[in-house]
Amino acid sequence: MIRMNAASRIAVVVVTVIAAVAGSVLLATRDNGEKVTTRGITATLPVPGHPGWVAVGPDAVWVALKGDARSPVGDRPLVRLDLVTGAVSQTVDVNGEAVFLTRVGETLIASVEPVGESEFGPRRLVAIDWRSGIKLAPREFDGPFDHVVQAGKTLWALEVRPGRLLRLDPGTLAPAGAPIRLSNGRTLGLAFGAGYLWVTAADAGEVLRIDPATGAIRRVPVGGFPVGIVVAGGNVWFADRAGGTVVRLDPRALRPVGSPIDVGAKPSWLAVAGDSLFVPDQDAGTIARIDVHSGRTVGPPIRIASPAKVGVAPAVASDGESVWVSSFASSTVTRIGSSAASSPAAAAGKVTLNYTGSAADVTDGSVAGTGHFTATGAITDMGGYIDYRTVDKARTTAKVRRVTVGKKGTIVFLIVINLKSGSEPWTVVSGTKAYKGLRGRGTEVVDNYADTPATFVMKGTVSR
Repeated sequence: MIRMNAASRIAVVVVTVIAAVAGSVLLATRDNGEKVTTRGITATLPVPGHPGWVAVGPDAVWVALKGDARSPVGDRPLVRLDLVTGAVSQTVDVNGEAVFLTRVGETLIASVEPVGESEFGPRRLVAIDWRSGIKLAPREFDGPFDHVVQAGKTLWALEVRPGRLLRLDPGTLAPAGAPIRLSNGRTLGLAFGAGYLWVTAADAGEVLRIDPATGAIRRVPVGGFPVGIVVAGGNVWFADRAGGTVVRLDPRALRPVGSPIDVGAKPSWLAVAGDSLFVPDQDAGTIARIDVHSGRTVGPPIRIASPAKVGVAPAVASDGESVWVSSFASSTVTRIGSSAASSPAAAAGKVTLNYTGSAADVTDGSVAGTGHFTATGAITDMGGYIDYRTVDKARTTAKVRRVTVGKKGTIVFLIVINLKSGSEPWTVVSGTKAYKGLRGRGTEVVDNYADTPATFVMKGTVSR
């Protein structure tokens, strides 16, 4: 029998703790019977006040602070949070409350509601240098022009009520033409993609496609109460707040693609990062994730805050690889990644896993070895592992349950060892996080069992 030294026993404790923590994460994804998760969250930053809209860049996230939803609009600053330290690196007074933020190149554009004005009163668009926080070009407007998007070299601003689109000069924010009249009711969402501007006419239950060159409008009756809208994966996506769903449209035929996707009680704004569409729920404190290719939700909703009916929809902004979502109730902004660490990974193909660690001739199902692993091929990962070994009474077959805890998730393998022939086929029993739903089989080769450290190589194929 091979005996474990003190270092090996410590390794057992360490890896067991890792496995226990992984298990506690699984348990933490369920509260009061509700299936939710915190997987994919890579940062949560406190905000000195209630956050509203956010805008994100490679070095910082700008946050517009809001007052109490039941109080009149006050004078609330913008804060710049450093992505390395999480600290407030700058504060900018905009003489009102910013109700929308967006990043255009090295410029932050804020739509500001002046102190004492109503929800549908005048707005002031303010251009701010992204890094220094210096205000560049304030511009007054008569109506509530909120959302701003860039289409080529032009900026477009959307007025909430009555619904109008206004072309802006990107340098001065001055109007560059007459407004395009869209709707008598509220128009809440604005996006650009597939060569068109897209607007949600919420009160009319319509999605509008606008040709930015001619101003021609195509109206698509969709019903419900459409709010946020984006273009991704070759389709137009919008949130129907009335139905608690996200709907896809073909941008050319203007017909629905597939069935509406249930995402929660009160979906609002949308953002795309990687191949995922993220949809916050106003009251639930969660954000749903949808694969833009299949149109299917990915995993359970992600918990960003406790449920709370605050009457303020979370804002969500993308940097391309992740999204930042605000929570008025918890006074935080949370980053959720779209990388393999938080999404289905491991395409079908060959994989090699190299293990180095301790080994013991255990027969009763207890810990037989621990150590480290690296995976290459269809899976690329590294981390720790722990083996549990059982041997039948006739000592003809040994079964090893190998719990491999990597950076992207946990994979449990079953290795069935024929003690007479020496064959060691393995199969994947289960996986978590990026490896949820993973399948695989192959063979293990023991390079060095008798000495310390022992080395093992598992080769085979994986798929979903």
